[in-house]
Amino acid sequence: MKVSLGDPVVVAVSKVNERVWGVHQFPALSRLPDGRILLMWHDAPDADYAHGSPGPAVVSADQGVSWQPFSGPPVPARPHFSVSEVFDGEYLVVPSRHYLNVKDAGVAMPEPRSLADCYGKLMHYRLEDFPQSVQDYFTHLECSRYLPRDGAWHEQTVVYEHRNVLAWKREGSDFLCRTYFERPLLKYNGQLLYADYRGRFALDDGFVPAKGSTTLMVSSDNAHSFQRRATIAADRSGKDLFGEPVLAPTADGRLVCVLRRADQDQKPMAINWSDDGGRTWTAPRDLCEFGVFPGLQLLGNGVLALSYGRPGVWMRFAVDGAGLEWSDPLAIIPGDPAVKYDHSCGYTSLLPISDDELLLAYSDFQHRDVEGNTRKAILARRVRVRR
Repeated sequence: MKVSLGDPVVVAVSKVNERVWGVHQFPALSRLPDGRILLMWHDAPDADYAHGSPGPAVVSADQGVSWQPFSGPPVPARPHFSVSEVFDGEYLVVPSRHYLNVKDAGVAMPEPRSLADCYGKLMHYRLEDFPQSVQDYFTHLECSRYLPRDGAWHEQTVVYEHRNVLAWKREGSDFLCRTYFERPLLKYNGQLLYADYRGRFALDDGFVPAKGSTTLMVSSDNAHSFQRRATIAADRSGKDLFGEPVLAPTADGRLVCVLRRADQDQKPMAINWSDDGGRTWTAPRDLCEFGVFPGLQLLGNGVLALSYGRPGVWMRFAVDGAGLEWSDPLAIIPGDPAVKYDHSCGYTSLLPISDDELLLAYSDFQHRDVEGNTRKAILARRVRVRR
């Protein structure tokens, strides 16, 4: 296998010496109906109140060589945003919206069903303990759908699974957080699949994971509704997140999922597989020494590509196309575990642009402008992988 890196393209930069966590971070790539590549990022503090507001974005018509401002439609929303190609020539966006403020809405909070220490106290509640208006908020998601018949985007609603749903919020926050599609949907065997950790569910036996879990959601009606198929990963001990999942097909037709395990502590990521369409999953096993919000793509040449970070930004490749064996890590931005927040947010995004090439988007906190000033930067870089 031979891997070659193109020169990084600077997409956007922050003000000089920007230090606010969340500003010029969390890049996300997807493809628009006209074939252009969309790249958006977060430009506000990393907080619930900043979610759902319009975020900055650019587009490229030349596979990431150059970028121009984008103003929609659709309108990109913080903190992550994705456009999914679904079936029948249609495209779908389920963006983040401003969360439900229980104080402003006069919602009486029930007793939490679980408590966890996850960047502060995290509380889960059974959705059935809330009034119908709150239940509707979690099970009817506003979306935008592109219809090829008129070449326009239309506002619609996605009906989301209502059984065993958990509402959640953080201590000191008035916002009940709900799901949105921060990664493109996966087409698989005539259905649409999404690995969801923002929308949360009790397990089949009623157990409520204290730090959340990842669930496989499936649509058989071209993303008009989604049902829960299985739990991909959950930690009953309450130690691991099993969040920020990324789902991909394997070269032999199975499914593979890579997940973040860490919260405050440095931990390996996790990886597991399904050979029955996501109905059952292997026990998660460790992958790499660290990692948050990974990117995962199966290229047309059969190579599985992985990106991850914090500290730094890294890539690995599985020539087997299944993720059972990985190459040595390739440093995009070397990082120091002692100062893991100083080089990059570590969130990465991958998008294939040919059978043997993909685009990588990431943040660089030590970018120097032409005058030598340090700024955060959003970068895009082409990566070619040849067998």
